[in-house]
Amino acid sequence: MTRGLLVQPDLSHRVVDFELDDAAELLGGPVDGRVSVVFQEEGDVYAALYSAGAAAAGAEPNPVASLARNEAATGNSAFLPDPTRAISGPVLFVGADGEDIDDDTVARVDDAVRAVEAYREDEPEDFALWRAAVLNLAN
Repeated sequence: MTRGLLVQPDLSHRVVDFELDDAAELLGGPVDGRVSVVFQEEGDVYAALYSAGAAAAGAEPNPVASLARNEAATGNSAFLPDPTRAISGPVLFVGADGEDIDDDTVARVDDAVRAVEAYREDEPEDFALWRAAVLNLAN
C-alpha cells in the first residue's frame, strides 16, 4: 500500500492508502499521467498521478496540481500563469519515486490548498478566466 493525498478540483482532499492498480478508481480513469510537482520554493519534489484524459472528458481543472506543476517546471511561484499546462480532474500526490508521503508533505499541500482558496476569493475574475481558458483548451 502507498500513502498518498487525493486532491479534487473543488479543493477537497484526503489521505488515502492505495495500491497502484486501484488508483484508477480514485482518479476516475486510467493513471496515464505523471508529473513532478513542488509545493514550496526550494521544496522537495513529489509526483502527481492523474488521468491524462480527464480534461477531454470535461473534468474541472485542478488548481492545486496545476500550481505545483508550474512551480516544479519553472520555479515560478506566480499563481496559475499557464492554462496550457493545467492538470484536470482528481490528482494523487505521492513521493517522487512513488513512495509514501509524510505528514509534512500533507501540511505543504494543505498550505497550497489555502493559497488557492485565498487566490480564488481575492481574485475571482482572474481565477474564472484561468478556469475558462483551461476548459476551452480541452475542447
